[in-house]
Amino acid sequence: MGIQKTNLNIDKIKNILKNQYNIEVIKITKIDRGTSNIFKIESTSNKYILKEFIRGRTKETILKEIKIINFLKQRGINVPKYIKTLNNNFYTVNEERILTVQEFINGYTVNNNVCDYEKVIELARILGKLTKELMEYPELSEENIIEEQFSKKRLEHGIERMKNFKNNIKKDNKYRKQIIEDIDYKIKVSKKLISDFNFNIIKKLTMLNSHGDFCTQQLIYHEETEPTIIDFEKAKKLPIVWEIIRSYNYADREIKINTLVDYFKEVTKYIKLNEYDIKYAPYIYLLQLISSTYGYKEYNNDFSQIELIEFAFFRTKTCKRLYENAEEISSKLIKNIQIKN
Repeated sequence: MGIQKTNLNIDKIKNILKNQYNIEVIKITKIDRGTSNIFKIESTSNKYILKEFIRGRTKETILKEIKIINFLKQRGINVPKYIKTLNNNFYTVNEERILTVQEFINGYTVNNNVCDYEKVIELARILGKLTKELMEYPELSEENIIEEQFSKKRLEHGIERMKNFKNNIKKDNKYRKQIIEDIDYKIKVSKKLISDFNFNIIKKLTMLNSHGDFCTQQLIYHEETEPTIIDFEKAKKLPIVWEIIRSYNYADREIKINTLVDYFKEVTKYIKLNEYDIKYAPYIYLLQLISSTYGYKEYNNDFSQIELIEFAFFRTKTCKRLYENAEEISSKLIKNIQIKN
């Protein structure tokens, strides 16, 4: 579901599409997926997707996504087709929020954490092929991702944020006990990482252009062709091992170490990783997850946010699985994955 309430209603959507795109709307359906507000639009002659981005999303990120999509389309990757406005722009603006329109893609989607083994390995193959093609794209900005997601300073700030949140958990929050237990665990592991992890390792990771939010929900599947990859708005240069392990985590029902190894083996048919990527893979993802209060805080503010509290519990379980099995994961990856010379 969108993380910001929409500014749109039926009349606004109809007026925008008529005046900006010359599209006569006959039916509008809200789609609950992702962080933006998404609507399926049916006209007299075609179907479209209208996307209302969260406040703060800039036109530069939209144009970046368009350039990446056009590049990938030329290289045989299935990607969406954006519709231009009557003024020849790829976006329009309503109440300070950017809107885009794409052609509707026929197919089906797969929820996170429901994939069987074959679907998991297919996802790895798609990620490998996509990353290989993006290696030929001009270097994307890192957008300060190391400092913001994987740094010692982030963990230190995260501990303070978690302590403050813990003190503000509402008395009538029915998950209060479990939330406190989870936050205490996350603080304990964060402190352990601060004292034990060598953060200089981060500088030695393989940094590649990547999707930035690759997972099963960013694919539209088709019966006879490759899936269509959507939503490149978060694309950037990043530690590719993070994208690999994160996307696996969002596909399988839980982290199964042998399947995770197979996932890496499939991706590395297309790209090569170095010894630091392989050895520290579980820690890289753990660094990004462990100090987050996302889901807990949102539910504490609004008890109707059941999906977000369940997501928070899921991510903490992932942290426990990674932390408790990090050495085994590293050992099996080192044994099975051919590293870059």
